[in-house]
Amino acid sequence: MKKVISILLLALLLGGCSGEKRGQDTEEEKLSVKELQADAGKRRYPIEQGIIRSTSKAMGMKMEIVTYFDKWGEWEAIETTVPMEVMGEDYSSHTLEIIKGDDHWKIDLDKKSGEHYKQTRAINPLGVDVESLTDELLGKMKMEDLGEVEFLGYKCRKMRIRSDKGTEVEYVMWGNVMMKMEGETMGIATSSEVISVEEVAPPQEKFEIPSDIVITESE
Repeated sequence: MKKVISILLLALLLGGCSGEKRGQDTEEEKLSVKELQADAGKRRYPIEQGIIRSTSKAMGMKMEIVTYFDKWGEWEAIETTVPMEVMGEDYSSHTLEIIKGDDHWKIDLDKKSGEHYKQTRAINPLGVDVESLTDELLGKMKMEDLGEVEFLGYKCRKMRIRSDKGTEVEYVMWGNVMMKMEGETMGIATSSEVISVEEVAPPQEKFEIPSDIVITESE
């Protein structure tokens, strides 16, 4: 059952990362992407702090996600629940990821264990600052701008990505926040959607490691 959950997570990850560059790029193209990431590194969200609730689906399975963020996204706490019951047995999983800058803590709330490691993050699942995308860079990344749409009362930008490897995904972005994603990645149908955005100060304890969790260091 854990293998099925892992496949679900992989499918959703692929859907979120479909905008990564493919093939051999020129140095100019690589530089453009790196510059966009660096310029937008301090503001991952259009608002300074808040709570975002969303759901993701793949292979008939559903994930429930609550994201708490502060300092324009420099701090994030992401709680993920995969509810599942098979023949009366509970196979649900509950995980927590706390991020402060480049420090990550990935925690299994069921096993009461986790790991700490350092990793530089992309500005969003697409890997580039959406607010700074030019038509030229859209073309290089095989992305199509579908114009402005409204989602949950926010002005958003809709985009589509296609590839020759069975990927066609549409995104609705509020700044660098992925509000909605729907399509197929390598033949697997995936989707995610924000249910609500609360423009409030999140509880600061959400960014602290629970006292009953054992953390190991990972290189």
